[in-house]
Amino acid sequence: MAEDIRIITIDGSLIGDREEFFEAVRKQLPSGILMASNLDAMHDALTTISSFTTLRILGVEILEVSLGRDWPRIHRVIQDSLDENYNLSLEFGEAEL
Repeated sequence: MAEDIRIITIDGSLIGDREEFFEAVRKQLPSGILMASNLDAMHDALTTISSFTTLRILGVEILEVSLGRDWPRIHRVIQDSLDENYNLSLEFGEAEL
């Protein structure tokens, strides 16, 4: 029997700054995983996920503008988390305008 896959969706059209990005992730984490509003905490949270989870990021082009120089740092932490947690996958899509 296949295990359910949790989807964490971040819609770039709803994110105005770094804090809003962290809050969007934090709200959708599995129960029991806590996360502060910083890159280290996001890394720890994403690498702690123990069930199959897809991080779906919509509207990357919007995030690149709204997050500015923070976006490459956030993206790098997500990539590092993917490398360390085989339960985590990443997909990109169009913003839900």
